[in-house]
Amino acid sequence: MDTKALKKQMGAAIAMVLVAAVALGSATFAWFVSNNTVKAETATISAQSNAPFLKIAKTDEELNNTSISFAVAGAAAKDLYPSQVVNGKEGSLVTETTKPLFQSAYAQKKGEATILEHSRYDVGDPKAAVDGEFAIAETFKIGTSDAKAGSFKSLKVSKVEVTGSGATDENGLKDAVSVLLVCGDKWGVYKVSENGALVSAYFDNTAVTGNNTDGVLADAIDAGGSVNVTAYVFYDGSAEKVYTDNFTSLKNVGVNISFTATPVNTQGKDVAGANNAVTR
Repeated sequence: MDTKALKKQMGAAIAMVLVAAVALGSATFAWFVSNNTVKAETATISAQSNAPFLKIAKTDEELNNTSISFAVAGAAAKDLYPSQVVNGKEGSLVTETTKPLFQSAYAQKKGEATILEHSRYDVGDPKAAVDGEFAIAETFKIGTSDAKAGSFKSLKVSKVEVTGSGATDENGLKDAVSVLLVCGDKWGVYKVSENGALVSAYFDNTAVTGNNTDGVLADAIDAGGSVNVTAYVFYDGSAEKVYTDNFTSLKNVGVNISFTATPVNTQGKDVAGANNAVTR
């Protein structure tokens, strides 16, 4: 393996997706007391990579840049209902326990997020959630366009951030914003964390385990290849400060999702160093 190819493999293997400007409008969400909705503007969703050889794009043909944008000028706002992602179960709209199931519910009172007993219901699979306005989704590619510089393994989430004025603890959106990530058959739910931690339970103790309990979304990314990742952004209705009477504070948030993967050289060995560890 030549020095040039080795240097490529020593690059920091981190990609970032920015799901930005989710601005809530003049309605409500959380476990709500009536059929109200939330306005979520998604006109400026974008994605970027800060590693020169782990790239991100909408299609394989475009997998030669380190940034993309899903922005649509003048795009209309979308309405979102609150939801939670749980594991499928027998008798539900998603019967396989290894697949994600979206559910929603109602609140007992407009001044709190406590769920109304027996009000939880199935929304369905991720497609049904998007179609039913319970989630916003974008699909992108993560991979490399260089077939001679080795591959990557163990694609994981390294960090999730919520940005904007709605990210403050005072209004509760920082805790409510959640992301379901799906890569092939692997999936998991994430909230704000400094280490890409998986969500195992929501604030009301509703459990979710996903099927990537080790945090790996893709076992391998082939040299010159890529994997599909879909991010479904949704709002956890059980977040403590997210309730009907607080809707005027629930606005202006974005989500930054960082990914990391381990480079593997053409001899099949992991590359643990960074750019500054390479010398001529």
